[in-house]
Amino acid sequence: MSASFPDPPSPKDGAPDAAPPVIDVHSHLVPERAFERVPRGLRAERVDGADEIRLVLPPPRGAGRGAPPDLRRLDLHRRLQAARGVDLSLVGPWIDMVKASNDAAVQQAWCRVLNEELAAATGSSGHTRWLAALPDLDGARAGEELERAAGTGAVGGMLAANPEHGTLARGDLEWLWRTAVRLRMPLVLHPGEFQPPPRLAEHFMVNLVGNPFETSLAVGSLLGAGVPERHPELAVLLVHGGGFFPYQYGRMAAGFARWPRLRELERRSPAELLRWFHYDTVLFEEPPLRYLLDLVGDDRVLAGSDCPFAMTDARPFEAPGRLGLDRDARDRVLGGNAARLFRLHEPAGVGGNGS
Repeated sequence: MSASFPDPPSPKDGAPDAAPPVIDVHSHLVPERAFERVPRGLRAERVDGADEIRLVLPPPRGAGRGAPPDLRRLDLHRRLQAARGVDLSLVGPWIDMVKASNDAAVQQAWCRVLNEELAAATGSSGHTRWLAALPDLDGARAGEELERAAGTGAVGGMLAANPEHGTLARGDLEWLWRTAVRLRMPLVLHPGEFQPPPRLAEHFMVNLVGNPFETSLAVGSLLGAGVPERHPELAVLLVHGGGFFPYQYGRMAAGFARWPRLRELERRSPAELLRWFHYDTVLFEEPPLRYLLDLVGDDRVLAGSDCPFAMTDARPFEAPGRLGLDRDARDRVLGGNAARLFRLHEPAGVGGNGS
């Protein structure tokens, strides 16, 4: 079966036009076979008393959280998505595991294993495409891995919004931005922690507060570094509705205009760059999602769920009418925007030729 995006079914005579395929741009998969190939410097082990596999590093890093079956097996993942009405899932790695190693070479080797196994697991599926795992410790390595993955079927890349060292303003990441533009490969920024800082560990604050904070910091870092000015064609998708950025952009814009060290950089205002980004719908309630749609437009918002984690948000798929949009706008959010941004009608692997 072709891995290219399936055409929508033809409507029957006299029936209304069929709805276009529904696409989830934010889901995760770590194929089970990847754990059998962890590079030297990492170790995989089964979690006692649970059907989970986790990565273990020498002290002081220790063990990370375990991956449950529906994160490791595409058939279980697909069953969840089909029940929600999702026709096509874009699966990316689990950033917590991508960030396991502090060694740049080991991290790249692990990303390569993940990408090879993502390609193998999804290659015969008409319902799944994949996003490349990108190392965050070295921008040149990230660009190299994105280019290699583009030639083997990836439709984009997934990068840690909060790299282990520094921020997304790091100069070495220029290699990645240039590569993504040349290949026309969107980048999905996703926060994660192999082990949460102690102040965020209690009450799951690493996810509830830490994730949106890290995405907001990533946005500020990109804008402060002038990435949109240098690479206006770079496509960046922010998960979790953009973190706090769409709701605090006024404060950020005021700082760029008033703070002397920022003002002298002469960057474009964050308020002007709201629509430079794309956003998913993982916001859990209708009022903030409707605010986001009003703020940036229905052409910049893409349906996502964060499947298969406990913090999944499948509302747009299960009850699309709750988006409060007309049919055309709803079709854009539920699939049309994703098909255009990730070029899902093109055969797998076309990104590698730089077209």
